[in-house]
Amino acid sequence: MLQLILQSVANGVLIGSVYGLISVGLTLIFGVMNIVNFAQGEYLMIGMMAAYFLSTYLELDPLLLAPLVGVGGFLFGMLSERLVIEPIIKAPQSAQIIATVGLSLILANGVAVLSGNNFLSVNTAYQNQTFHVLGLSFPASFVYAAAFALVMAILLSLFLNRTRYGKAMRATSQNRAAVQLMGINPRWMYMLAFGIGSALTMIAGAVILPYTLTYPYIGQHFILIMFTVVVLGGLGSVRGAIIAGLVVGVIQSMSTLVLPIEIQNLPVFVVFFFALVLIPGGGFKRIFRRRTT
Repeated sequence: MLQLILQSVANGVLIGSVYGLISVGLTLIFGVMNIVNFAQGEYLMIGMMAAYFLSTYLELDPLLLAPLVGVGGFLFGMLSERLVIEPIIKAPQSAQIIATVGLSLILANGVAVLSGNNFLSVNTAYQNQTFHVLGLSFPASFVYAAAFALVMAILLSLFLNRTRYGKAMRATSQNRAAVQLMGINPRWMYMLAFGIGSALTMIAGAVILPYTLTYPYIGQHFILIMFTVVVLGGLGSVRGAIIAGLVVGVIQSMSTLVLPIEIQNLPVFVVFFFALVLIPGGGFKRIFRRRTT
């Protein structure tokens, strides 16, 4: 029994690291722009679809194509921000919700029209490969995805804390009026934040493709996971989203020990409910705030 528990925890950490990468784009956009992008799941889907078609035609591994997908995601995110988000940046929250939900429907149905509703998957050389460490089994596709997520988390942290643009984005999130006096253009910071948030989510889509299927409406499944991670970690907290992703992954994996696989997400949504109702602002965000005061 102990071996099963340890294996479930290990699997949860691997899956949770990717959940963190999937969700960090959503929380970055909210942290800088104060907008909840309900189309973020569709950005993940587009990343998966782009990786699938590029992998099929170029005959390359989706992990090798992830940086290229990220570049496309960055440009697509900046374009969406300028066309869809900027006009409603100062609009009531209800208008922002309607606009992003509408964008998600357009993207999902647009991809369905172009590619069909088929379930798509790729084959990789390591698809059936497993690493064995201390009696535990680690599927290679999950290990590589987790390693990629770790690298992206480190790069994002370095960008936000060590670069001029990263510091400008953080300053914009704190006080838009003040940064204008310092010569920073908030419009460009918003577009940059949305582009980076979109790129991270699309990269995550390419990274998870080797061990899952993709279809035009898969974003509707992952958006629930994203919101659970973001709410638990604290809206706007990048570090909180990464840690919350690990927690959600472990909870989801451990639930398979006692629940049928069909309802393995139930404990995750129970955690989401209590985090939303009992600790508004996010549990991990509050913890970090206490440590810094």
